[in-house]
Amino acid sequence: MKKAIYIATCLLGLSISSCSDFLEQDNRSDVPSNEFYNTKTGFNSLLNSTYSSLRSIYGGAPWVFSAGTDLFAGGKQGVDAIGLYGSSYNSADKDVQEFYTECYKGIQLANSVIYYGESTEDSSVRLQYVDEARFLRAYYYYLLVQHFGGVALNTTMFESAVMNHARESVENVYQFVIDEFAYLSSDDSQLLERSEATGDNFGRANKRAAMHFLAKTYLARGYETFADSNDFTNAAQYAEKAINGEKPTIAFSDVFSINNEENDEIFWSVQYSSATLEDLSKDGNMQQSVFGVYLGGAEEKNKYNAGYLAPTVHLHNLFTKGDKRYEGTFMLELHKFYYDYYTAPTTSPIKYFYAPGWMSDADITAWKNENPTLRQNATVIKMSEMSEDRKGNMTAYADKCTDDYGVACIRKFDDPTSAFSMTGSTHDIILARLGETYLVAAEAYVKLNQPDKAKVKINELRERATEAGYDLSVQESDVTGEQGIDFILDERARELAGEYHRWMDLKRTGRLIQYVANGTYDGQACFAYNHDNIKVSDFVGNDGNYKILRPIPLDAINRNKETVKQNPGF
Repeated sequence: MKKAIYIATCLLGLSISSCSDFLEQDNRSDVPSNEFYNTKTGFNSLLNSTYSSLRSIYGGAPWVFSAGTDLFAGGKQGVDAIGLYGSSYNSADKDVQEFYTECYKGIQLANSVIYYGESTEDSSVRLQYVDEARFLRAYYYYLLVQHFGGVALNTTMFESAVMNHARESVENVYQFVIDEFAYLSSDDSQLLERSEATGDNFGRANKRAAMHFLAKTYLARGYETFADSNDFTNAAQYAEKAINGEKPTIAFSDVFSINNEENDEIFWSVQYSSATLEDLSKDGNMQQSVFGVYLGGAEEKNKYNAGYLAPTVHLHNLFTKGDKRYEGTFMLELHKFYYDYYTAPTTSPIKYFYAPGWMSDADITAWKNENPTLRQNATVIKMSEMSEDRKGNMTAYADKCTDDYGVACIRKFDDPTSAFSMTGSTHDIILARLGETYLVAAEAYVKLNQPDKAKVKINELRERATEAGYDLSVQESDVTGEQGIDFILDERARELAGEYHRWMDLKRTGRLIQYVANGTYDGQACFAYNHDNIKVSDFVGNDGNYKILRPIPLDAINRNKETVKQNPGF
């Protein structure tokens, strides 16, 4: 088979908007590119376009990151083929094609910055901008190697159409990403220190973020058959460097607050701002709108939730009483109007209460009696496998996910300032933060058979998550061996639900089929945590291989003059 790589022409007519000056674009389409990009203004604009390319990856529905996992399954509107793995999930899948294409667009933009960095007008930030472009390029290749394995490794700018792109080995792509992030983490790099990436520079690539992704890349390669014997050691080492002795102390809910988007826990995020969007209803992102069920819309003064991906009952069951991350993740109290949660929490009556599975009938009665004025008439829907729905019928959780107001929605991405629109959020999208770095270190320590160190990392992370009067500390036995990896995955779910990591987490650890499907895989019964009735047989392709990696897009195959091998299962 043949494979093509989409190398998009770099168009400065992209719509770019941000609260930060470094994402504001000066579009001068009447000036020849060589002349324009060799000026300070033009070079800065080219880098801005590269940052803006991240919005094409993360601004829409998060199918490639979250669909078809143990944490999110179909809601009222269902999911695309990519989340069901059956015969319709193939090399013509439009979501895979778009993801693949947008990654290479970002890479071509980054290569253009690096190219013009050699000739553009000199300035105090020229070399810094080149290294920022290298960071973005390495990040895109990190995404590609996780989803597709070996891909074409393009490190030069194309000034005309190039139709020959040989597929590089997965080993070489991993090594490229590691080498780039290793340099970008070093003293030789011109990237900003994390302490300098504040104010107008918040959201810029920085050395601490580079260490974070270097640790993640080492961790991922450590699971591969070609892993280096030091990969997990290096993953732990660079995670510790990124942590830099800092403990997560910001309240979990405050990490995600729209009013606290430049907090110290965030290493790197995709930037948005309502101040510079042309159309508030469509130029933002969808993150707040896709992880739940339909809640009505503007006609009911509620957030417009698409109902694409509903949290599974498995995700709810991973939390225990006393873990503040549960209410930090879900909106358990839906008031008369959705945004009353923020604007009138003490005066607006509660319409629905999504009770945690651990609450008994007596607990629910006690909850109502605590504030009868607001709570007595609330409809209670328990987040458990079988319970009453909002109409009073005993209903399976999977069926509640298709019902309006049926289950609790993810709220940690909420943007109460946004328009009533699926794509109207201006909430920044977090790509790297301290809480995850702790989990990367802990997972590396589990793989190194150092449960004592893994335990410390988990317990330190849990300090801020624990309500007074509860003990959520873990023991070494919890984080030992393969059971320890399962525990880490559970902890990643509690800490990172919806943050665009889960598919890669399951693929990395070899648990994608085991966690998602129904049936027997590798001699063991699967857990079937996803409620879309996905079967092990759905993962089996026409060639008899399992669909673990994503398929190389068919349209890309047809455009290339190189002959390369398609991924197994497709």
